[in-house]
Amino acid sequence: MSTLTSADMGELKRPSTRVHAPPGGGSTWSFGGQSPSTASTDHRRVNPSQMQQAQPDVRMKSPRAAPAATMETAPTPGDAPEAGLRVALVKTSSDTELVDRVVQNCFEKLEGHSVSSETFTVASLEQLPYAANKLTEFGGFDAVICFGFLNTQDVQFPAVSTALTQSLVDISVKNARPVVRAVFVGEPRVASVKIKGGWGAEFADAVVSLAELVELQVSGKELPRPPT
Repeated sequence: MSTLTSADMGELKRPSTRVHAPPGGGSTWSFGGQSPSTASTDHRRVNPSQMQQAQPDVRMKSPRAAPAATMETAPTPGDAPEAGLRVALVKTSSDTELVDRVVQNCFEKLEGHSVSSETFTVASLEQLPYAANKLTEFGGFDAVICFGFLNTQDVQFPAVSTALTQSLVDISVKNARPVVRAVFVGEPRVASVKIKGGWGAEFADAVVSLAELVELQVSGKELPRPPT
């Protein structure tokens, strides 16, 4: 077994540990006889503006105000103009000279009341009820006036007159529209004289008053009471 003396201890070199700080701020570590390794010190200046990518300016547009909503008011029934009366004039093609003059007298009177009218023609007296029924039920007319001539010398005069009157009354009641009979009953000579004097205009006054009565019932107004 060998022992170490103090002389032997002097031959041992204690490793030196020193920190060498070269100029410039770098540092080296040295252990014993090894050559110090120099730490890489690459000092570069970094521009802060380069670290952020340039972005285009974004303009924020304020939202446009929505247009104010407009409220459309529905028209009230009182605002609409009232439609005028419409009267259908139905005449026979027989006895044209007499019948057309009666229609003309009535037409002129209706114009005085500012009432619009349309004229329709049928072949004979027997077809007047059919035309009156169609015009009051589907034609949109407020009233119908039927024109014709019935000669008292005709053997069928009593039967035709009674049937015609009853048919027109039934149609008027069924359709709730005035149907006025403007058929002259008599001889041709007497009819010519009366028609020249304006016979036929009175039927215009009658149908206008009846049509106004129907309008009162439709609108819900009270019917005029007779004077006491």
